[in-house]
Amino acid sequence: MHNKVLVKNSSAQKDIKFESYEIPELKPHQSLLKVNAVGICGSDLHMYDGHGGYDWVTYPLVLGHEVTGKVVAVGEGEIPPQRMVINPYKSCGVCEFCLTGDSNRCDFDDYKYIKTPTEALRYGFREPGGMAEYMVVDNKNLIPIQDEVTDEVAAISEALAVSYTAVVKIENFAQKSILVVGPGPIGLGVAAILVGSGNPQVVMLGTAIDKDRLQLAKDIGVSKIFQNAEDIPHEQFKGFDAIIDCSGHPTIPNTALRLLKRGGELILVGINPANFSIPMDQIVRGEISIKGSYGITQSNYEAVLSLAADPRFPFQKLIAQTVPFNDCLEGFESALNKASGKIVIKM
Repeated sequence: MHNKVLVKNSSAQKDIKFESYEIPELKPHQSLLKVNAVGICGSDLHMYDGHGGYDWVTYPLVLGHEVTGKVVAVGEGEIPPQRMVINPYKSCGVCEFCLTGDSNRCDFDDYKYIKTPTEALRYGFREPGGMAEYMVVDNKNLIPIQDEVTDEVAAISEALAVSYTAVVKIENFAQKSILVVGPGPIGLGVAAILVGSGNPQVVMLGTAIDKDRLQLAKDIGVSKIFQNAEDIPHEQFKGFDAIIDCSGHPTIPNTALRLLKRGGELILVGINPANFSIPMDQIVRGEISIKGSYGITQSNYEAVLSLAADPRFPFQKLIAQTVPFNDCLEGFESALNKASGKIVIKM
């Protein structure tokens, strides 16, 4: 049986095309997923447009790790006849991180002096992903979803789990004043989770070119939006409890030190290889905590899927556009042009 797939052939810019692959015979621990929808992630865009930092990816590669569909064949045993999403992390299950549920840190027990993307990150990076009519998936990587969750929201749920992994690093996040920096898909996901959790103290910071995305943040329910950090302080300003940076801009840590309360937390989600410098005395005297947040865990993904079935969480509003699989390159171009929200490919 043949399968139409979207293949990135090399690291070269836009070296991508549709191909026909033979579906391999299923192993006992695998299932065949008929794909319903796939979200276009920022990492897909970087690979599509030939950006640096992805030399660890296995090319040629079927893209796509934000995948939802339905199981149509099983190697052995039975799988519930309902829609699924995939967890793109295939962790070892036995290292110290896997044993504590932190599978996003799994390197198969191989210590890394330089923190590259974890070895556990597989589907859509080191193994074929879901921008295809069908996808072979390990059974342990399938997560059932409720009927209330639309295919579109299911297709962006892995990205939402990235946002959730950052949010839950802040204790009592629903009661904290929080600045979200960067109204891209991950930042908007952070805002949607905070607003849906009942937090009335969510502020979003972008730039002048983010005007439409900032308006979407306002529509989602954030209390205030800003295009310049200098506009945030005012006479009644008492500082933020936490700042979640989804932009990756190297100026943000210094900005955060000025805007955080004593004892405040800075969560870094956006990735940038650039160095930044911050005054140590401000961290010490302000008792500021800085944490990185990377990827997802199984428990966080399952938690987000529960939120997605709750109408209080405005995840559907994050869908900017859906495109047919045959026209998915148009979706890539829309995402490159900073669409206001997520682009979803429908099969």
